[in-house]
Amino acid sequence: MRKNISTTAVFLTVIATLMMVGGCTNIKNAPLEIQYYTIEYDPPQAVNATPLPYIVKIEQFQVSPLYDSNRIVIKNEDFTRDEFIYHKWSAHPGELVSFFLARDFSETRRFQASLYYESSLPYTHLITGVVEDYYLQTGGVNEAVLSITINLVDNTRRGQGNSILMQKKYRLSVETHKGDPPGLAKAMSTAVQQISADILMDVAERLENY
Repeated sequence: MRKNISTTAVFLTVIATLMMVGGCTNIKNAPLEIQYYTIEYDPPQAVNATPLPYIVKIEQFQVSPLYDSNRIVIKNEDFTRDEFIYHKWSAHPGELVSFFLARDFSETRRFQASLYYESSLPYTHLITGVVEDYYLQTGGVNEAVLSITINLVDNTRRGQGNSILMQKKYRLSVETHKGDPPGLAKAMSTAVQQISADILMDVAERLENY
């Protein structure tokens, strides 16, 4: 009888130990939660002027192969790139930049209408672009680096050889005191906001004199 009790106690002890080890293994192997970040800033106010008689559509921008994903890319030195493993952008850089540019164009009411890239409505002018840089610069001063090249196209002249009214590159670096994803998101938001305002001003000026 004592032998059976002893055997049972040993068996239960072994089971309990295995369960504890298994539990610890599961905790250690549990994947860390991925944090997602986005661009965020207040839209510009509507301008106090008669809207220009044009319908401007913002096409979804293309992206350099180095940044063509939702990874948060780090540049510490030339010819190298790294990335955060558990921190990502909430959307593709081309989607984010194009969305906020279209939103800002619409909010200012500077044109008869401003269309998002998914719209199927007719338009007079199209803005295409490429996000060429979209990264966190480290190795000294921590900065959000953004550069965009855009084309302003007259859709009424398509196929006539002179439809491109403007081509311009915009580049801005905004310092972030901490080289971490939250600081980058805030600094990149400032960069997008400033470049969006510059694009809006240049496009409006070009069409005013058109």
